[in-house]
Amino acid sequence: MKDLLHPISLVVATLGFLCLLRDVPTRRRDPASTALAAVFLLSGLSFLFSITPMWNFLDRALGTVNLSVPLAQGCVVALLACQQVVLTYWGSQPEIALRRSRRWLGAGFAVIAGLLVLFALLTPNARHPIDFTLYYAHDDWYAAYLTLYITAYTFAEVFLACTCWRLAHRSPRVSVRVGLRVVAVGAGVTLGYSAVRIGNVIAGAFGASLASWEGFAWTCGDVGTILTLVGFLIPTVADQAQRARYTIKLYRGYFALYPLWLAFYSEAPEIQLPIDRVDRAQRRRFRRISIRLYRRAVEIRDGRFVIRQYLDAAVREGSEAHHRVRGLHGLELSAAVTADQILAGITARAEGTRPAPDQLTEFADSERQTSRPMDDIDALLDVARHLPRQPARAPHLERVSA
Repeated sequence: MKDLLHPISLVVATLGFLCLLRDVPTRRRDPASTALAAVFLLSGLSFLFSITPMWNFLDRALGTVNLSVPLAQGCVVALLACQQVVLTYWGSQPEIALRRSRRWLGAGFAVIAGLLVLFALLTPNARHPIDFTLYYAHDDWYAAYLTLYITAYTFAEVFLACTCWRLAHRSPRVSVRVGLRVVAVGAGVTLGYSAVRIGNVIAGAFGASLASWEGFAWTCGDVGTILTLVGFLIPTVADQAQRARYTIKLYRGYFALYPLWLAFYSEAPEIQLPIDRVDRAQRRRFRRISIRLYRRAVEIRDGRFVIRQYLDAAVREGSEAHHRVRGLHGLELSAAVTADQILAGITARAEGTRPAPDQLTEFADSERQTSRPMDDIDALLDVARHLPRQPARAPHLERVSA
Protein backbone atom coordinates (compact mmCIF):
# COMPACT_ATOMS: atom_id res chain seq x y z
CA MET A 1 0.00 0.00 0.00
CA LYS A 2 2.83 2.38 0.86
CA ASP A 3 4.56 1.98 -2.50
CA LEU A 4 1.23 2.48 -4.23
CA LEU A 5 0.17 5.69 -2.45
CA HIS A 6 3.53 7.39 -1.88
CA PRO A 7 4.29 8.00 -5.59
CA ILE A 8 0.88 9.63 -6.01
CA SER A 9 1.52 11.82 -2.99
CA LEU A 10 5.01 12.62 -4.30
CA VAL A 11 3.55 13.82 -7.61
CA VAL A 12 1.01 16.05 -5.81
CA ALA A 13 3.71 17.53 -3.58
CA THR A 14 6.06 18.13 -6.52
CA LEU A 15 3.42 19.81 -8.66
CA GLY A 16 2.36 21.96 -5.73
CA PHE A 17 5.96 22.98 -5.03
CA LEU A 18 6.52 23.94 -8.68
CA CYS A 19 3.30 25.92 -8.63
CA LEU A 20 4.37 27.81 -5.50
CA LEU A 21 7.93 28.26 -6.75
CA ARG A 22 6.61 30.55 -9.46
CA ASP A 23 5.53 33.11 -6.82
CA VAL A 24 8.48 32.82 -4.43
CA PRO A 25 10.69 35.44 -6.19
CA THR A 26 7.90 38.03 -6.08
CA ARG A 27 7.10 37.18 -2.45
CA ARG A 28 10.59 36.63 -1.08
CA ARG A 29 9.83 39.00 1.79
CA ASP A 30 6.74 37.02 2.76
CA PRO A 31 7.72 34.36 5.34
CA ALA A 32 4.37 32.57 4.93
CA SER A 33 4.96 31.98 1.21
CA THR A 34 8.48 30.69 1.83
CA ALA A 35 7.26 28.40 4.62
CA LEU A 36 4.44 27.10 2.43
CA ALA A 37 6.88 26.27 -0.37
CA ALA A 38 9.01 24.47 2.24
CA VAL A 39 5.95 22.43 3.29
CA PHE A 40 5.53 21.06 -0.23
CA LEU A 41 9.27 20.46 -0.68
CA LEU A 42 9.62 18.63 2.63
CA SER A 43 6.45 16.64 1.97
CA GLY A 44 7.81 15.51 -1.39
CA LEU A 45 11.13 14.52 0.18
CA SER A 46 9.40 12.52 2.91
CA PHE A 47 7.51 10.48 0.33
CA LEU A 48 10.59 10.10 -1.84
CA PHE A 49 12.72 8.76 1.02
CA SER A 50 9.99 6.25 1.95
CA ILE A 51 9.58 4.64 -1.47
CA THR A 52 11.24 1.22 -1.48
CA PRO A 53 13.69 1.80 -4.41
CA MET A 54 14.94 5.03 -2.84
CA TRP A 55 15.05 3.36 0.61
CA ASN A 56 17.32 0.61 -0.77
CA PHE A 57 19.45 3.11 -2.67
CA LEU A 58 20.07 5.23 0.42
CA ASP A 59 20.98 2.13 2.44
CA ARG A 60 23.60 1.15 -0.16
CA ALA A 61 24.89 4.69 -0.68
CA LEU A 62 25.15 5.69 2.99
CA GLY A 63 26.06 2.31 4.43
CA THR A 64 23.41 2.45 7.19
CA VAL A 65 20.27 0.36 6.97
CA ASN A 66 16.83 1.94 7.28
CA LEU A 67 18.21 5.49 7.38
CA SER A 68 15.22 6.54 5.31
CA VAL A 69 13.11 6.34 8.48
CA PRO A 70 14.64 9.33 10.33
CA LEU A 71 15.14 11.19 7.04
CA ALA A 72 11.50 10.86 6.00
CA GLN A 73 10.05 11.41 9.45
CA GLY A 74 12.43 14.29 10.09
CA CYS A 75 11.04 15.93 6.94
CA VAL A 76 7.52 15.31 8.26
CA VAL A 77 8.29 16.98 11.58
CA ALA A 78 9.92 19.93 9.77
CA LEU A 79 6.93 20.37 7.45
CA LEU A 80 4.54 20.21 10.42
CA ALA A 81 6.49 23.09 11.97
CA CYS A 82 6.42 25.00 8.67
CA GLN A 83 2.65 24.51 8.45
CA GLN A 84 2.29 26.20 11.80
CA VAL A 85 4.54 29.03 10.59
CA VAL A 86 2.23 29.56 7.62
CA LEU A 87 -0.88 29.68 9.81
CA THR A 88 0.84 31.89 12.37
CA TYR A 89 1.63 34.54 9.75
CA TRP A 90 -1.82 34.23 8.23
CA GLY A 91 -3.58 34.74 11.54
CA SER A 92 -1.31 37.06 13.59
CA GLN A 93 0.49 40.36 13.41
CA PRO A 94 4.04 40.10 11.93
CA GLU A 95 5.77 40.78 15.26
CA ILE A 96 3.73 38.18 17.10
CA ALA A 97 4.01 35.74 14.21
CA LEU A 98 7.80 36.01 14.20
CA ARG A 99 8.04 35.04 17.89
CA ARG A 100 5.60 32.17 17.54
CA SER A 101 7.26 30.90 14.38
CA ARG A 102 10.61 30.71 16.14
CA ARG A 103 9.03 28.61 18.86
CA TRP A 104 7.44 26.24 16.36
CA LEU A 105 10.67 25.83 14.42
CA GLY A 106 12.65 25.39 17.61
CA ALA A 107 10.25 22.70 18.80
CA GLY A 108 10.49 20.98 15.42
CA PHE A 109 14.29 20.91 15.50
CA ALA A 110 14.23 19.58 19.08
CA VAL A 111 11.93 16.70 18.05
CA ILE A 112 14.13 15.90 15.04
CA ALA A 113 17.22 15.84 17.26
CA GLY A 114 15.47 13.48 19.67
CA LEU A 115 14.45 11.18 16.80
CA LEU A 116 18.03 11.01 15.50
CA VAL A 117 19.37 10.14 18.95
CA LEU A 118 16.77 7.41 19.52
CA PHE A 119 17.29 5.99 16.02
CA ALA A 120 21.02 5.76 16.65
CA LEU A 121 20.26 3.57 19.70
CA LEU A 122 18.37 1.01 17.61
CA THR A 123 20.18 -2.21 16.82
CA PRO A 124 21.14 -2.15 13.11
CA ASN A 125 19.58 -4.99 11.15
CA ALA A 126 18.46 -5.87 7.64
CA ARG A 127 16.52 -3.48 5.47
CA HIS A 128 12.79 -3.27 6.19
CA PRO A 129 11.30 -0.72 3.76
CA ILE A 130 7.83 -2.30 3.97
CA ASP A 131 7.41 -3.56 7.53
CA PHE A 132 9.85 -1.43 9.51
CA THR A 133 7.34 -0.51 12.23
CA LEU A 134 6.10 -4.06 12.65
CA TYR A 135 9.65 -5.46 12.81
CA TYR A 136 10.78 -3.02 15.53
CA ALA A 137 7.47 -2.86 17.39
CA HIS A 138 8.87 -4.87 20.32
CA ASP A 139 12.09 -2.83 20.64
CA ASP A 140 12.05 -0.49 23.66
CA TRP A 141 14.16 2.16 21.92
CA TYR A 142 11.89 2.11 18.89
CA ALA A 143 8.85 2.36 21.18
CA ALA A 144 10.36 5.55 22.60
CA TYR A 145 11.22 6.75 19.06
CA LEU A 146 7.72 6.08 17.78
CA THR A 147 6.10 7.61 20.86
CA LEU A 148 8.05 10.84 20.40
CA TYR A 149 7.29 11.00 16.67
CA ILE A 150 3.61 10.15 16.86
CA THR A 151 3.05 12.50 19.82
CA ALA A 152 4.52 15.41 17.88
CA TYR A 153 2.68 14.34 14.73
CA THR A 154 -0.72 13.99 16.41
CA PHE A 155 -0.42 17.23 18.37
CA ALA A 156 0.56 19.16 15.23
CA GLU A 157 -2.24 17.67 13.14
CA VAL A 158 -4.92 18.34 15.78
CA PHE A 159 -3.65 21.89 16.21
CA LEU A 160 -3.57 22.31 12.42
CA ALA A 161 -7.17 21.14 12.01
CA CYS A 162 -8.49 23.39 14.79
CA THR A 163 -6.54 26.45 13.64
CA CYS A 164 -7.56 26.08 9.99
CA TRP A 165 -11.22 25.67 10.87
CA ARG A 166 -11.06 28.78 13.07
CA LEU A 167 -9.20 30.90 10.47
CA ALA A 168 -11.62 29.82 7.74
CA HIS A 169 -14.43 31.71 9.48
CA ARG A 170 -12.34 34.89 9.59
CA SER A 171 -11.16 35.06 5.98
CA PRO A 172 -13.13 37.25 3.52
CA ARG A 173 -11.80 35.31 0.51
CA VAL A 174 -13.78 32.29 -0.68
CA SER A 175 -10.69 30.43 -1.96
CA VAL A 176 -8.93 30.81 1.40
CA ARG A 177 -11.99 29.64 3.33
CA VAL A 178 -12.41 26.59 1.12
CA GLY A 179 -8.69 25.82 1.20
CA LEU A 180 -8.43 26.03 4.98
CA ARG A 181 -11.43 23.76 5.45
CA VAL A 182 -9.93 21.19 3.09
CA VAL A 183 -6.70 21.38 5.11
CA ALA A 184 -8.67 20.83 8.31
CA VAL A 185 -10.39 17.77 6.85
CA GLY A 186 -7.07 16.40 5.61
CA ALA A 187 -5.49 16.87 9.02
CA GLY A 188 -8.42 15.02 10.56
CA VAL A 189 -7.99 12.10 8.15
CA THR A 190 -4.31 11.75 9.09
CA LEU A 191 -5.35 11.02 12.66
CA GLY A 192 -6.25 7.55 11.44
CA TYR A 193 -2.53 7.03 10.82
CA SER A 194 -1.79 8.37 14.30
CA ALA A 195 -4.29 5.98 15.88
CA VAL A 196 -2.70 2.93 14.26
CA ARG A 197 0.82 4.02 15.24
CA ILE A 198 -0.27 4.62 18.82
CA GLY A 199 -1.81 1.18 18.67
CA ASN A 200 1.56 -0.20 17.47
CA VAL A 201 3.23 1.14 20.61
CA ILE A 202 0.54 -0.28 22.92
CA ALA A 203 0.36 -3.63 21.09
CA GLY A 204 4.14 -3.97 21.23
CA ALA A 205 4.06 -3.61 24.99
CA PHE A 206 1.68 -6.57 25.20
CA GLY A 207 3.40 -8.69 22.53
CA ALA A 208 0.58 -8.21 20.02
CA SER A 209 0.63 -6.96 16.44
CA LEU A 210 -1.48 -4.63 14.28
CA ALA A 211 -0.20 -5.93 10.97
CA SER A 212 -3.69 -6.05 9.48
CA TRP A 213 -4.08 -2.30 10.06
CA GLU A 214 -1.01 -1.20 8.08
CA GLY A 215 -2.98 -0.60 4.90
CA PHE A 216 -5.46 1.58 6.79
CA ALA A 217 -2.63 3.56 8.39
CA TRP A 218 -0.89 4.34 5.09
CA THR A 219 -4.20 5.17 3.41
CA CYS A 220 -5.12 7.67 6.12
CA GLY A 221 -1.64 9.16 6.14
CA ASP A 222 -1.36 9.64 2.37
CA VAL A 223 -4.96 10.63 1.65
CA GLY A 224 -4.94 13.08 4.56
CA THR A 225 -1.64 14.58 3.41
CA ILE A 226 -2.88 14.94 -0.17
CA LEU A 227 -5.98 16.75 1.07
CA THR A 228 -3.82 19.00 3.22
CA LEU A 229 -1.53 19.87 0.31
CA VAL A 230 -4.46 20.50 -2.01
CA GLY A 231 -6.12 22.71 0.59
CA PHE A 232 -3.01 24.84 1.00
CA LEU A 233 -2.72 25.08 -2.78
CA ILE A 234 -6.29 26.24 -3.49
CA PRO A 235 -5.72 29.97 -2.70
CA THR A 236 -2.51 30.02 -4.76
CA VAL A 237 -4.15 28.32 -7.73
CA ALA A 238 -7.09 30.74 -7.46
CA ASP A 239 -4.71 33.72 -7.45
CA GLN A 240 -2.73 32.39 -10.39
CA ALA A 241 -5.92 31.67 -12.33
CA GLN A 242 -7.07 35.22 -11.69
CA ARG A 243 -3.71 36.59 -12.87
CA ALA A 244 -3.88 34.36 -15.95
CA ARG A 245 -7.35 35.68 -16.78
CA TYR A 246 -6.10 39.24 -16.31
CA THR A 247 -3.08 38.60 -18.56
CA ILE A 248 -5.32 37.10 -21.23
CA LYS A 249 -7.52 40.18 -20.97
CA LEU A 250 -4.46 42.39 -21.48
CA TYR A 251 -3.40 40.47 -24.59
CA ARG A 252 -6.92 40.55 -26.01
CA GLY A 253 -7.11 44.27 -25.36
CA TYR A 254 -3.72 44.86 -26.95
CA PHE A 255 -4.66 43.12 -30.19
CA ALA A 256 -8.22 44.48 -30.23
CA LEU A 257 -6.86 48.06 -30.09
CA TYR A 258 -4.60 47.49 -33.10
CA PRO A 259 -7.14 48.63 -35.76
CA LEU A 260 -7.83 51.82 -33.81
CA TRP A 261 -4.10 52.45 -33.31
CA LEU A 262 -3.39 51.73 -36.99
CA ALA A 263 -6.05 54.23 -38.08
CA PHE A 264 -4.19 56.99 -36.22
CA TYR A 265 -0.71 55.76 -37.10
CA SER A 266 -1.48 55.64 -40.83
CA GLU A 267 -2.21 59.36 -40.80
CA ALA A 268 0.02 60.52 -37.92
CA PRO A 269 3.03 58.16 -37.48
CA GLU A 270 4.54 60.63 -35.03
CA ILE A 271 2.29 59.23 -32.29
CA GLN A 272 4.53 56.16 -31.96
CA LEU A 273 6.61 56.50 -28.80
CA PRO A 274 10.34 55.99 -29.49
CA ILE A 275 12.19 53.43 -27.40
CA ASP A 276 15.48 53.27 -29.31
CA ARG A 277 17.14 55.51 -26.74
CA VAL A 278 16.03 53.36 -23.80
CA ASP A 279 18.64 51.12 -22.18
CA ARG A 280 18.47 47.33 -22.49
CA ALA A 281 16.95 46.77 -19.04
CA GLN A 282 14.15 49.21 -19.80
CA ARG A 283 13.54 47.59 -23.18
CA ARG A 284 12.87 44.30 -21.39
CA ARG A 285 10.24 46.08 -19.34
CA PHE A 286 8.66 47.43 -22.52
CA ARG A 287 8.15 43.84 -23.71
CA ARG A 288 5.76 43.16 -20.83
CA ILE A 289 2.19 43.05 -22.08
CA SER A 290 0.99 45.51 -19.44
CA ILE A 291 3.52 48.11 -20.60
CA ARG A 292 2.82 47.40 -24.28
CA LEU A 293 -0.91 47.82 -23.76
CA TYR A 294 -0.41 51.01 -21.78
CA ARG A 295 1.90 52.33 -24.49
CA ARG A 296 -0.66 51.56 -27.19
CA ALA A 297 -3.37 53.35 -25.19
CA VAL A 298 -1.14 56.41 -24.77
CA GLU A 299 -0.38 56.49 -28.49
CA ILE A 300 -4.10 56.27 -29.30
CA ARG A 301 -4.79 59.13 -26.90
CA ASP A 302 -2.06 61.13 -28.66
CA GLY A 303 -3.73 60.34 -31.97
CA ARG A 304 -7.03 61.60 -30.65
CA PHE A 305 -5.30 64.82 -29.61
CA VAL A 306 -3.82 65.20 -33.11
CA ILE A 307 -7.21 65.05 -34.86
CA ARG A 308 -9.12 66.89 -32.17
CA GLN A 309 -8.95 70.15 -34.15
CA TYR A 310 -10.65 68.42 -37.09
CA LEU A 311 -13.81 67.33 -35.24
CA ASP A 312 -16.89 68.77 -36.91
CA ALA A 313 -20.07 69.26 -34.90
CA ALA A 314 -22.13 68.34 -37.98
CA VAL A 315 -20.40 64.97 -38.13
CA ARG A 316 -21.22 64.31 -34.48
CA GLU A 317 -24.86 65.32 -34.90
CA GLY A 318 -25.30 63.17 -38.00
CA SER A 319 -23.63 60.20 -36.36
CA GLU A 320 -25.75 60.50 -33.23
CA ALA A 321 -28.95 60.64 -35.27
CA HIS A 322 -27.88 57.61 -37.30
CA HIS A 323 -26.98 55.44 -34.31
CA ARG A 324 -30.04 56.45 -32.31
CA VAL A 325 -32.13 55.08 -35.14
CA ARG A 326 -30.18 51.84 -34.78
CA GLY A 327 -31.23 51.73 -31.12
CA LEU A 328 -27.90 52.61 -29.50
CA HIS A 329 -27.84 54.63 -26.32
CA GLY A 330 -25.61 55.45 -23.35
CA LEU A 331 -21.95 54.43 -23.47
CA GLU A 332 -22.47 52.33 -26.59
CA LEU A 333 -23.87 55.34 -28.43
CA SER A 334 -21.01 57.60 -27.40
CA ALA A 335 -18.45 54.94 -28.42
CA ALA A 336 -20.05 54.48 -31.86
CA VAL A 337 -20.21 58.24 -32.44
CA THR A 338 -16.59 58.62 -31.33
CA ALA A 339 -15.52 55.97 -33.83
CA ASP A 340 -17.27 57.90 -36.60
CA GLN A 341 -15.67 61.14 -35.43
CA ILE A 342 -12.22 59.52 -35.52
CA LEU A 343 -12.66 58.29 -39.08
CA ALA A 344 -14.04 61.62 -40.24
CA GLY A 345 -11.30 63.53 -38.41
CA ILE A 346 -8.54 61.39 -39.93
CA THR A 347 -10.02 61.97 -43.39
CA ALA A 348 -10.31 65.71 -42.78
CA ARG A 349 -6.69 65.91 -41.63
CA ALA A 350 -5.52 63.97 -44.68
CA GLU A 351 -7.44 66.40 -46.91
CA GLY A 352 -6.30 69.43 -44.93
CA THR A 353 -9.82 70.66 -44.28
CA ARG A 354 -10.73 72.03 -40.88
CA PRO A 355 -14.21 72.95 -39.70
CA ALA A 356 -15.04 76.52 -38.86
CA PRO A 357 -14.16 77.52 -35.28
CA ASP A 358 -17.81 77.65 -34.31
CA GLN A 359 -18.27 74.10 -35.66
CA LEU A 360 -15.52 72.50 -33.54
CA THR A 361 -16.68 69.92 -31.00
CA GLU A 362 -15.36 67.32 -28.56
CA PHE A 363 -15.32 63.56 -28.81
CA ALA A 364 -18.66 62.07 -27.84
CA ASP A 365 -17.03 59.95 -25.10
CA SER A 366 -14.93 62.79 -23.65
CA GLU A 367 -17.05 62.93 -20.49
CA ARG A 368 -16.85 59.21 -19.81
CA GLN A 369 -15.48 58.54 -16.31
CA THR A 370 -12.28 56.44 -16.29
CA SER A 371 -11.09 56.35 -12.69
CA ARG A 372 -9.10 53.11 -13.05
CA PRO A 373 -6.42 52.24 -15.66
CA MET A 374 -8.50 49.45 -17.17
CA ASP A 375 -11.50 51.82 -17.43
CA ASP A 376 -9.54 53.84 -19.96
CA ILE A 377 -8.65 50.67 -21.88
CA ASP A 378 -12.30 49.57 -21.83
CA ALA A 379 -13.37 52.96 -23.20
CA LEU A 380 -10.91 52.66 -26.10
CA LEU A 381 -12.01 49.07 -26.75
CA ASP A 382 -15.62 50.19 -26.99
CA VAL A 383 -14.60 52.66 -29.68
CA ALA A 384 -12.46 50.08 -31.48
CA ARG A 385 -15.40 47.66 -31.69
CA HIS A 386 -17.33 50.20 -33.77
CA LEU A 387 -14.58 50.68 -36.34
CA PRO A 388 -14.90 48.91 -39.69
CA ARG A 389 -12.40 46.14 -40.39
CA GLN A 390 -10.40 48.43 -42.64
CA PRO A 391 -10.37 52.09 -41.55
CA ALA A 392 -12.40 54.20 -43.96
CA ARG A 393 -15.03 56.90 -43.80
CA ALA A 394 -18.37 55.59 -42.68
CA PRO A 395 -20.82 55.64 -45.65
CA HIS A 396 -23.40 57.64 -43.77
CA LEU A 397 -20.83 60.39 -43.07
CA GLU A 398 -19.74 61.00 -46.67
CA ARG A 399 -22.48 63.57 -47.29
CA VAL A 400 -21.95 65.31 -43.94
CA SER A 401 -18.15 65.43 -44.33
CA ALA A 402 -18.42 66.85 -47.80
